[in-house]
Amino acid sequence: MYILGINYLAESSVCLLKNNRLIYAISEERFNRKKNWYGLPWQSINRTLKDNKLKISDISYFATHGLSALKKDVPDNDYFNKKILLINQSKNDLNKKKYLIKKINERRKHEKIVINVRTKNIIKKLSSKFKNLEVYDHHTCHAATAYYYSGFKDCYTLTIDGWGDNSSSKLFECKNGLIKEIKRTPTIDSLGYFYGSITKLLGFTPHKHEGKILGLAAYSNPKKAYSDISKLISYNKITKNFEGNIEKGFYLPSFENKLLTPLKKKYKSSEIAAATQKRLEDVVLEYVIDISKKPFNLSLAGGVFSNVKLNQKLCEIKKVKNIYVFPNMGDGGLAVGAASLCSNKQKRYKKFFTKNMYLGPEEIYEVKIKDMKKFNIKKVQTLNPINEVASLLSKEKIVALYNGRMEFGPRSLCNRSIICSAKKIKINQTLNKKLKRTEFMPFAPVILKKYFNKYFYQIDKKFNTSKYMTMTFKCKKITSRIAPAVVHVDNTARPQIVDKKINTTMNLILERYYKITKSPILVNTSLNVHEEPIVCSVNDALRAFKSSNLDYILIGSNLFTHDVE
Repeated sequence: MYILGINYLAESSVCLLKNNRLIYAISEERFNRKKNWYGLPWQSINRTLKDNKLKISDISYFATHGLSALKKDVPDNDYFNKKILLINQSKNDLNKKKYLIKKINERRKHEKIVINVRTKNIIKKLSSKFKNLEVYDHHTCHAATAYYYSGFKDCYTLTIDGWGDNSSSKLFECKNGLIKEIKRTPTIDSLGYFYGSITKLLGFTPHKHEGKILGLAAYSNPKKAYSDISKLISYNKITKNFEGNIEKGFYLPSFENKLLTPLKKKYKSSEIAAATQKRLEDVVLEYVIDISKKPFNLSLAGGVFSNVKLNQKLCEIKKVKNIYVFPNMGDGGLAVGAASLCSNKQKRYKKFFTKNMYLGPEEIYEVKIKDMKKFNIKKVQTLNPINEVASLLSKEKIVALYNGRMEFGPRSLCNRSIICSAKKIKINQTLNKKLKRTEFMPFAPVILKKYFNKYFYQIDKKFNTSKYMTMTFKCKKITSRIAPAVVHVDNTARPQIVDKKINTTMNLILERYYKITKSPILVNTSLNVHEEPIVCSVNDALRAFKSSNLDYILIGSNLFTHDVE
């Protein structure tokens, strides 16, 4: 039985399940080269069918999200209750109160249009094309990715993002393949909008640059701006839920929030970022600690859990036995969640499987003479390209990798990556300049699995998060000595573990590099042109290689460099 999942929100995506196995997944942005693109992913649908030699008639079911549009489920009560709360409290002056009520009304109107018009029309288009279409709740789709692929028999699953299907967060109890919703947080209390509004305040793009806020946070003391930032969101110990404190005159369920502007005059950007990160951690930790008195497994999905430092803090909670974050935790993962829910409904699977996140297309590694002329490159003559790459890395050369199937999700996992030595911290500035990036985080390390415990403090027993770079780890002193380029100012790093079962090519490179340098760590960052998604095709890779002026590129088993003649 084949099921094709479709996501039409940010990082629009498609996946293919064969029975209970995830065998293919791709995001539309990789084809149209527009980062975080949203809309119906027709190119991805066609490519998925083509690469798997299938026709539409071969697909048993198509699955997507947007259930609120079918139920006409608009959360009027959530907004009505907030307005009553505002009207009855006297802390804010009349003008501010009017402004807040106006913004609540605008948000409610926007949500009604999205649910009753935009989402409804999208589902109508899909239904007209695919008769066997199943539609599921947004956050339940997130939960399905987190639970079904965690390997846990039972766990609690928490989803948090901006909003989807009239909720911004949900908690589920998951047992024996069943996902039971326990409680929800409405959009008006969104933690995703809290963090996104600070991203916007500090001059970055929400839904895209939240990682910059996380990186910047480490450069200041969170206490300085915490008293003001803490007024925005909180955890209510009575209702046991998140709350956006709109009545305190700061919070709005929107990226655009002029009420935050005075904070920029009062504090440094790094102080605001530090307090924002700390508040997010505090509120989510309070929530999770309150879930159960007994120890439990925790699985996570939703855009907020792209925050790798938050994930580390959650993993450090004593009663959390183990933690899993679905690698494509944002809306890009909704396609997988919808398909998995549909598959479970039909066959009652208790577990779903995928070998790794190398789920995208694999191109033939043929670089023709015309391509070499176009990109002004030449082939490096070598009998052993792996050994040659390791040698070049030991000489501090920067090498791009284009190998095997493309990664699914926001992290480059060494099939579409740039790698280099981590021995000198100056490589961060060199790489950022070449890639035209402004980053506050160091580049991530890729490390051989057998050396992980030597360089990082172990809190991830199953290596699930570190395989996919979804959590930071505390670094040991030796890491700062051997690989300072990957250690952040707060002494953490976001490593990717590899072994021959996960990525044979990268494992061989690291093994050879270790023999030369006695270091099992390299820098790993995504191969892409500035502000574009990770590369998909060989042509994309060569374009990124040329524009970034990297030293070498390994395409399959062929090594190339610039032709300076």
